[in-house]
Amino acid sequence: MRLRSALGRGAVLGCTLAALLPAATSPALAATTSPARLGGLPMTSLDGKIRYIPGNESPGSHAKALTLTTALGPATGYDISWPECGGAMPPSSSIAIVGVDDGHPFSQNPCLQQEVEWASTATQRAEYMVVDSPVGWSSPHVLEYADHGPAGDCASTDYLCQSYNWGYNAAYTDVAYADSEGATSRQWWLDIELPTSTSINASGADCYQANFWVCDPKLNSTAILGAVTALREQGKEVGVYSTKTQWQAITGGLPLGVPIWIAGFDYPAATYCDPANAETYWFAAGYPTLVQSLPATFDPDTSCLEY
Repeated sequence: MRLRSALGRGAVLGCTLAALLPAATSPALAATTSPARLGGLPMTSLDGKIRYIPGNESPGSHAKALTLTTALGPATGYDISWPECGGAMPPSSSIAIVGVDDGHPFSQNPCLQQEVEWASTATQRAEYMVVDSPVGWSSPHVLEYADHGPAGDCASTDYLCQSYNWGYNAAYTDVAYADSEGATSRQWWLDIELPTSTSINASGADCYQANFWVCDPKLNSTAILGAVTALREQGKEVGVYSTKTQWQAITGGLPLGVPIWIAGFDYPAATYCDPANAETYWFAAGYPTLVQSLPATFDPDTSCLEY
């Protein structure tokens, strides 16, 4: 999953489906900063119209890397979500992961049922949901889910309370929607990433301004822990999709100890799965289960369990 949406709350949620869908044409290519500095992302612009490649490398070199990655091991597949809505589905595969929301909590992938049908023949099925921070937002949409929940009724500046309620309520809302559409996998992944390089606030006066993530890793971690708790209460196995760089920036390195799904970039999947490279690529005190490689038509995923 590469986030194509960092939509704000409130009025923005009234956007039409047509405005949310990516262009039907293939995305343009553009060079971007070294992926080592970005943690492997962003891969596309938020509207899906531009696909980034690192530095001045050609698309051909990455197409070769993709071929190597998907050939390494028997368990391969794809992850899809709302950006694929209305289009062709990926080929049948061993791994099929479907996003429940459309890029932010308390939203819905309008094509979830269709995509669940595509995933039904896979031997390894899972759902994923996006998590972010409610801090700084003041719309009724946010207040409804952040100010009330298992952490209590929150004061306006009780950001820990708001963060926990937000993550917890988001997970219950997403599972309820998933169940209604037939997405009943036991495995769920939390998508923890930075849609853009400015999606997290810097320390200082703007730390608690509304953004995808705030500068306080304790608050960000609390939202994630709320989602983990709610998923486990519903009998779900929980893992995290991210990169080491982004996980560190968002959570300060929270040792969650769950399976991880690494957003790879430069190398074949085996590079990220290899314990010899754990210090470089692994995060959250977790062991890698999956690696997502450079997307072509669809985001390809490879299991680490064969290595």
